Amino acid sequence: MKCPYCNEEMEIGYIQCRDGVYWSEKKRNIAALPPVRGKYIDLRAIVEGSYQSYTTAYNCPKCKKILIDYDKE
Repeated sequence: MKCPYCNEEMEIGYIQCRDGVYWSEKKRNIAALPPVRGKYIDLRAIVEGSYQSYTTAYNCPKCKKILIDYDKE
């Protein structure tokens, strides 16, 4: 994948957490669990119908940016 900022090739890797990986609109004290209210996105990968404790991510060492494609389709 090419970096959208500098057009260099990105490195594929993973963002991992034991209890899940979530994006939320607000910072929380206990971030490992999904919010009970408010807007959030579950970023975990789905493998054989089960959620995993990671998501695939692309790292650009030059720009210091990480991209996550959270489309589960």
